[in-house]
Formats: sequence, structure tokens, C-alpha cells
Amino acid sequence: MMVEQPRAAILGSDFERLVAEYNKALANGEARPINALRQDAVEAGSREGEQTFQKLLEAFPAPVYTTDASGRITFYNEAAVTLAGRRAQLGTDQWCVTWRLYWPDGTPLPHDECPMAIALKEDRSVRGAQAVAERPDGTRVPFIPHPTPLRDASGALVGAVNMLLEIDELEQTALDGVRVLIVSADIFLAADLDLLIDDAGGVAIAIATSASEALAILSEGQIDATLVSLPLEDRHGPLIDALLKQNIPFILHEGNEEHVVQMLGDALKLRESSHKGGTPAA
Repeated sequence: MMVEQPRAAILGSDFERLVAEYNKALANGEARPINALRQDAVEAGSREGEQTFQKLLEAFPAPVYTTDASGRITFYNEAAVTLAGRRAQLGTDQWCVTWRLYWPDGTPLPHDECPMAIALKEDRSVRGAQAVAERPDGTRVPFIPHPTPLRDASGALVGAVNMLLEIDELEQTALDGVRVLIVSADIFLAADLDLLIDDAGGVAIAIATSASEALAILSEGQIDATLVSLPLEDRHGPLIDALLKQNIPFILHEGNEEHVVQMLGDALKLRESSHKGGTPAA
């Protein structure tokens, strides 16, 4: 018998892989960013990569949306409509599909200061943040955003894509013995991450300095989660593929140690919720 993989872990891994593949297509000139005024996927002249990415986003089982480099909304799927309780105006609304935003403590969060705005203004992915969306009917929903820049062949920022994962409640993170593999060529950063994981009650099983070393460790023992902190140019695709194949949740970390424990904790909390509702699969 094989236990069903946590839905949240699957969504996170699938989202990271989907965006990585689309960025690769953009860099190779095989796709263009989604245009708010060009929503017909079969429009004459549209590239196959662009069509494929939009179709995958439309079918993605979690709320996702895209923006141009200025933050204007260019696309969102039906799951995003459900979470936000509204349909954002394409090409006009900026930064987020939500009506109003708040920090977890209830403080208002201006849209131009939200994680997606930060990702675009600073040209970097943002992970570990949390926010609360207020729908037009007054109901509120806490969520975890995953804003990720999109870049063309020259490396220029051309937009971003975001996934919003709803969570039931926001609590202090505790890793409670979770076994984590750290993959980082920076031994000093790895040591800092080790301490953060230890302080939160987790266990850094091993530190790998390369994707190939990480693959060897994965083949030797049980890992609950993996933290990958390697430059994208290191081409760690085989490692990501192995993690997906072995159903091991992973986080792509870009050097901001502050949110690592929160990121791991969010994955654990969502995984626990998924397990309660799931059933074993043969």
C-alpha cells in the first residue's frame, strides 16, 4: 500500500516545475507572456509554448494568475475567481486578483505592497509570506502566495505568475522532527539553514553541496522534505524530477533564510490537512 501524497505538496511541486518550464520556453523564444488582450489560445501566430502554458494554468487545481511587468493582471483561472470571490478586470487591475488584502494580524495590506508587487518590483520570487484576502461579500480567507517572475531570452522581466494556496489558520511553525535534506553549494548558508530547522524542532538529515550529491543521499535513506538552494543555472532538473518521482515535498529557496521555517511549516500544515481528508491508495 502507498500513502497518497499530500495535495498541497503536489500543487507546490507542480507549480514550481510548470513555471520553470515556461521560463525555459520564454528564454528559448518558444513562448510569449500571456497578453490580457490576446486570450484566444488558438489565435493565429501564437506560439505553442504560450498556448500550452495558458491551458495548463486554466486546468491547474489551485488559484493562479499572471501579470505583465507592470503588475497588470493578464490572466486568471476559475479557481482564482472562487478564492477571490470576484473576477478581476484584465489589463486594468494590478498586483492581485483579490478585492482587499490584509496581513495575518489584520493590518490592511495595500495591493502595491503585496508579495506579487514585491516580486515584480524587486525581480525575485517571494516565498514564505502569508496574507488574508477579503471577498466583496465580506468573508476572509488566509492564503500563501507564490509570486514568481517570468523572464525573456535576455533575462528581462516580462511578467510574473502567482499561485494562492488557501490555509485554514495561521499558527507558529513547528517542524516536530521533520527530516530535511538541505541542498546548497554555500556551506555557510547551509549551516544557517540547519540551525533554523533545528530551532524549529526539525532535523537536517544531511547537507548536499550539489544536485548529484543530493541524488545519492536520496537513494540511501528516508527524507521527509528537501530544501534546494542552488542557482538556476546549475540545472538541477534531475534532482527535481527525482523528488517528484519519490513524492518528496521540496522548496526552492533563493537565499532569504527568514522565511524557510515558515515555508516548511506551511507545507506540513497543508499536508496534515490533506492526509486527514485522503485515503490510502494501492
